[in-house]
Amino acid sequence: MELLLILGAVLACTVVGVIAVRMAAQSRRPPLRLDNELDERDEDLVTRVGPSRSPIDRSAEVLDVEPIPPASGRSGEKA
Repeated sequence: MELLLILGAVLACTVVGVIAVRMAAQSRRPPLRLDNELDERDEDLVTRVGPSRSPIDRSAEVLDVEPIPPASGRSGEKA
């Protein structure tokens, strides 16, 4: 009885191994490669050397931040 169990396990492992090898051999694909051409919009990133121009206007007037006083007639407030 034990001999049949051992032979069944060996047979099952052999079948699974053969199936795994066949699946691995079938699914061989060429490796994915990226194109060597540069996108037109990214060309500045590659060719430009030096600091980029800041989008912040540093010559503009600096405004002080002050809280807005609450309106006295707001509904829902308790007096």
